[in-house]
Amino acid sequence: MKKFSFIMAFLFFNLIVSAQEKKGYKQEQLFIGSGVNLGFFNGFVLGLNPEIGYSFNKFIDAGVAINFSYITQNYTNAPVTDRYLTVGGGPYLRIWPVNMLYLGGQLEYNRISYSQKQSGTVENRVGYNAPSLLVGGGYGSRFIGQSQFYTSIMVDVLKDPKSPYVGQFNRSLPVFRTAFLFYLRPKKNRN
Repeated sequence: MKKFSFIMAFLFFNLIVSAQEKKGYKQEQLFIGSGVNLGFFNGFVLGLNPEIGYSFNKFIDAGVAINFSYITQNYTNAPVTDRYLTVGGGPYLRIWPVNMLYLGGQLEYNRISYSQKQSGTVENRVGYNAPSLLVGGGYGSRFIGQSQFYTSIMVDVLKDPKSPYVGQFNRSLPVFRTAFLFYLRPKKNRN
């Protein structure tokens, strides 16, 4: 899976460089910002997702995002709580087929620190890696050269059992994100 992730990231960045050589780089199309994850299910999710990206045209955004998440899952039939601290990142792509809606995906490779708490005592601590491919869509506003805002819902379609987005019964957990992004050189108003 590491080879697959590396190849996908290499192809993704190759596409970006190729597109820029043909059209030319425009600084007002480069954006930076951060999203937040927040989720409540049989537990809790809190995360931060800084990202940098480029708007290629009125339909396509691509870039790289970093993922910091704290996740807890409570068992329904036992006094057990799983806790995850996740750090990862990878390339993303968002396609805006209409002005306010987008479809997107993000390939992540995560480093996870896991602990399990039973009856108030930490029983198990472990660290491991897991890939994720988050796919979904969202609603937002996008003004190239000014700002972006979006809210999305995604699921991990790889469903690696170690993924932080897969629950105790190997079910994909929804990932909700809201982000605020700002272009680095806003267009000047011309009166």
